[in-house]
Amino acid sequence: MELIYKTPIEWAKQAVEDMDAFLQDHADAERKVANMCLSLIAKYPNRVEIIDELIQISVEELLHFKQVYELIRYRGQELNGVFQKDPYIKGLMSIVRSDSEQLFMDRLIIASVAELRGSERFKLIGEVCEDQKLAKFYTNLHLQELEHIDSFIKMAKIYFDHEQVDIRTKEILKKEAEVSSALPWRSAIH
Repeated sequence: MELIYKTPIEWAKQAVEDMDAFLQDHADAERKVANMCLSLIAKYPNRVEIIDELIQISVEELLHFKQVYELIRYRGQELNGVFQKDPYIKGLMSIVRSDSEQLFMDRLIIASVAELRGSERFKLIGEVCEDQKLAKFYTNLHLQELEHIDSFIKMAKIYFDHEQVDIRTKEILKKEAEVSSALPWRSAIH
């Protein structure tokens, strides 16, 4: 899987100018992914083949949240308790189908695509951030996030025809490119 729209390096240079806002957004994103995994377990308890993996991803995302929280404190900031609305996810959700089975597939694919975008942007932040502690963290996180991308697609392929998943992934990647390229740049993962 490959992103259609590539984030320009200039985005990262601008994003690190307000690193505190980026860290807050990142902390929110990690909690949201952990919650999304738990939500999938709650909504689809009969999908026993993927529950263990969803739990594992949720635990890993909470660990990432803890690491980001430590970076927020390292910079002398406090965690913002209010989740900010994510225009990126809102834009992607506009393509989600309402049929229960199709909704399940779409949620898994969107999770993969969002992880891919996050991984791409973590890599860029790691390349331009002058604070070596932050640069190392984001470079390493970029590599860790790559594992989750395949995980969600593999989950979808347990329940759906591989070709259908691939076709739908291409459709969602096209929508993702439209959403990402149209959003104003901000110090946020998406």
